[in-house]
Amino acid sequence: MFSGTCALAAEQRPPAAAPTPAVGDNWTYQYTDARTGVKGNISRLEVSAIDTTGVHVDILRPGAPAPVGKQLFSADMNPIDRGSMHFAPSFARYAFPLTPGKEWTSEAVADNVKLGKQWRYDIKGKVLDWEKIKVPAGEFHALKVIVEADYRGKDTGPDSGNGNLVETVWFVPELNNFVKLDYRDSDWQGRTVNRDGWELLSYGHKAASPAAPMPPAAPATPSAPAPVATPPVASTSR
Repeated sequence: MFSGTCALAAEQRPPAAAPTPAVGDNWTYQYTDARTGVKGNISRLEVSAIDTTGVHVDILRPGAPAPVGKQLFSADMNPIDRGSMHFAPSFARYAFPLTPGKEWTSEAVADNVKLGKQWRYDIKGKVLDWEKIKVPAGEFHALKVIVEADYRGKDTGPDSGNGNLVETVWFVPELNNFVKLDYRDSDWQGRTVNRDGWELLSYGHKAASPAAPMPPAAPATPSAPAPVATPPVASTSR
């Protein structure tokens, strides 16, 4: 009984703290249409800037000379600008620190400028547990997170765009991102509209440049004390 308790304690992991992305960090995902099993685009998401508005990410495709799109995330990697959709506040995919059993609720307003429409999202998230998951990029210990959101606009009926979405996410703290995401979108009558999946193919972290080595200290030599009458000069560099 005692040894079993020790083994369980050894498997327990600390809560996952908020991610700390850096400029140059990147994640390459394979998209799959889960309804048909057909693989689609390979997209490389690369952090291009981090400022007070959030984490700016370029979307790159193999062979494309320039980014095909841009996304914006909050400091904890919750989506703000996702394609043509802008969330305010961010879409609460995560609520750090993450630990098994944690739940949260949130609201967000989403604007689609291209369509000229707006929706209100009622979001519920829950961390299930740690899982060992294997994707093309390797095998990882990930926190399985399920996020469900009802979204409603001003319109009703078949053209309202109202519905429900469910994201199942496997988040790996060491990578500052998910390694797998399953997405299901249903319309206002509960009919599945989209079933999508993303799996991590590769990732990269841009390490900070090493500090320049300090020059060796000169050997100390005795010197005469400064005259007492000479006042110290204030530094002008502060």
